[in-house]
Amino acid sequence: MDRERLLQVAAEAFLKRDFQKALDSYLALLRRDPMDLAAQVGVMLCDLLSENEDEAMALFDYYEVLKDEGDPHAEEIIIDMIRGFDELENEMNQAFSSQERLVEGGISYEDFKSFVRERGDFKQAYEDIMFSTKVIITNKEELFDFIDELIRHGYEEQVLGYLEDASRLYPTDRRLQELSKKIKV
Repeated sequence: MDRERLLQVAAEAFLKRDFQKALDSYLALLRRDPMDLAAQVGVMLCDLLSENEDEAMALFDYYEVLKDEGDPHAEEIIIDMIRGFDELENEMNQAFSSQERLVEGGISYEDFKSFVRERGDFKQAYEDIMFSTKVIITNKEELFDFIDELIRHGYEEQVLGYLEDASRLYPTDRRLQELSKKIKV
């Protein structure tokens, strides 16, 4: 199969969220030419797809727009963006790890969820700890789960700060947009 046809097959598989087929096609291109930037972008996007589907799809769409507009640097732009996301995620993980070590009187999110189960009520458990203990969030899934719980239990005012921070970290995440729509403030 020629390069253009293989890129087309890979793109179609990617859009169908057929991660393995897209990855196999991009890897076949890289075996032919390890310096093929389009194939490198494809592999990076496939990797991102397995971690964060919304971000991967948004970047893929942007990449397609850049190519359609004839931008000669489309691949470099996307590679830089993906590396930027990786660096931001690493910084976020380091910040969470540092926070976990530095915060006294904090409770991990998992421990907080156990406390909620023991109390039998999120609202009661949250009110018991909200002024004396910090809930330590260590990843995006915990953050979104915590925000959702706060919204469901009427803590919209407290959620605003979390949403502002999260929107800077995960601007393209569909779940963040859905959570924002739930607020009634």
